[in-house]
Amino acid sequence: MAVIILSWIYMFLVCMLIGVGMFSLVRNKSFSLTLCLAAGITGITVYTEIFSIFAGISMWAHVALLATALVCGYRNRSMVWQFWRTYRPVIFSWEGFFYCGFVLLIAFFTSRGEFHTDTNIYHAAAIRIYEEYGLVKGIGNLQLHYAYNSSYLAFASIFSLKWLLGSSLHTTTGFLEVIMGLYAFRGLREFQRHENHVTDMMRIGILFYTLVNVTRSMSPATDYATMFFALFIVTAWCENFFEKGSDLMVYCLLTVAAVFAATLKFSSSLLILIGLYPACCLVRERRWKEIGIFLALGCVVLCPFLVRNYLISGWLLYPFEGIDLFQVPWKIPVEYLVHDADQIKVWGRCLYDVDKVDMPVGQWLPVWWEHQFRYEKMFLGGVLLGTALQLLMAGMRLYRKQRLRPQLLVLHLAIWGNIFVWFFMAPFIRYGLAFLFAVIMIAVGEYLSEKKQGLCSIVAGSLVFCILVSVSPYWDQYVTDAGVFIKHNLREPYYISQKDYDLGSMDSCEINGNTIYFSTGEEINSYHVFPGTCYKPMLERSTLLGDQIKDGFRAK
Repeated sequence: MAVIILSWIYMFLVCMLIGVGMFSLVRNKSFSLTLCLAAGITGITVYTEIFSIFAGISMWAHVALLATALVCGYRNRSMVWQFWRTYRPVIFSWEGFFYCGFVLLIAFFTSRGEFHTDTNIYHAAAIRIYEEYGLVKGIGNLQLHYAYNSSYLAFASIFSLKWLLGSSLHTTTGFLEVIMGLYAFRGLREFQRHENHVTDMMRIGILFYTLVNVTRSMSPATDYATMFFALFIVTAWCENFFEKGSDLMVYCLLTVAAVFAATLKFSSSLLILIGLYPACCLVRERRWKEIGIFLALGCVVLCPFLVRNYLISGWLLYPFEGIDLFQVPWKIPVEYLVHDADQIKVWGRCLYDVDKVDMPVGQWLPVWWEHQFRYEKMFLGGVLLGTALQLLMAGMRLYRKQRLRPQLLVLHLAIWGNIFVWFFMAPFIRYGLAFLFAVIMIAVGEYLSEKKQGLCSIVAGSLVFCILVSVSPYWDQYVTDAGVFIKHNLREPYYISQKDYDLGSMDSCEINGNTIYFSTGEEINSYHVFPGTCYKPMLERSTLLGDQIKDGFRAK
């Protein structure tokens, strides 16, 4: 735990300084600490992706990052000092004591427990690839999961610090939980003073999502990072509209953050639809310079992700066969890509057989529903009730002839666009949880903010009560899980350092004199050996492009 907290302090300082340096380019404008941290995380991730194309993420990558952070801090020391003067009284207060307790609690969960299944399958091994080589051309042929190329693993690798500590830290998910949790708690302090409670309910949604994933806080899982950023973007968008005066610059920055969220997991890409509002505003006002700047920022965020996709898999977007631009030796064969995409779909639909990928919705939906736990079914019922409540509140606004709110219309469009993609592509609840939360939280927040009068308000209140009943088993499930986790792990010896990645049982073979490892018996692609794969059949259908690992892999 002690090492984890120290790593968080270090991450906080580096991300803040990088974020401050990035925002210093926007003159005569100040931004919140959380926005600076989000900008810092984005900037560091993009930097790591670019660096990884040329070299491994080890000491020199970190030295360059740290030097940049120090320069940013020195050049913008007045802004850093302003943050310190603002938050110093909070730190040394009862409120700060509460925040410290929250940090310690998350550190406890981040220090021990079980890893997310996908972390053992490929997250940890992909981080090792970042550390050793940065990028291995065609590595997706060795194991298709490597080709998913979530940019979050770049962020995790730069703060792994294996080159310094001898073992790899995996504290970045806990770090996201801490900064997002503190952001939510800080905003909820003013709940009673807020005229509108949509943002407050979204803040509560962030805390609930933290609760859902807290027992696996030590996993650098790409789902968690994507959902946290999606929740943050939706919350900050609502905060800007309801509490901060609808600053167009913030909308533009959040649109860039939505592009970043798409690189974390491309299934969240329709979040970019929020950019319709600032784009229309800038075009209407003929602010061509700002349009060019934010388009360039979006390209800077997206391009390294696309370049890495090309080099890792031979595809621009993997596993999507609709854009087939390249014919290169390391390209993953289209039949492997299609099988992988179909497997994602059928597993999400609980069919577990790729031959059923074309099954109509009316046939697979009952199967999928029966495989959900009771508390998940209740939660999904709450989402449907939240949808009904949103429609009722919209009808009430139309009846009262209240002003149209385009900022929220594009937000709803983005949320529902992602829900439709989630449902029809791979409806694992964890893949779309942020957007499902947003439906409920925004609906309840709208109800709490409206005047309670008339029959419609009675119906709306009844829906809110039914939503509360529907989601209660969901929260109860994860509160119980957290309590059981604490009870079972109190005596684990991880109060100084963190539990290491699982070792797993691995065997090896040689290709052109190079040792390649594969898992035997269990789905653990061990971080501790390199390069490796979970699946021996994928290894058997692959070979090296040249004589060394760094030359890359291709299909036989």
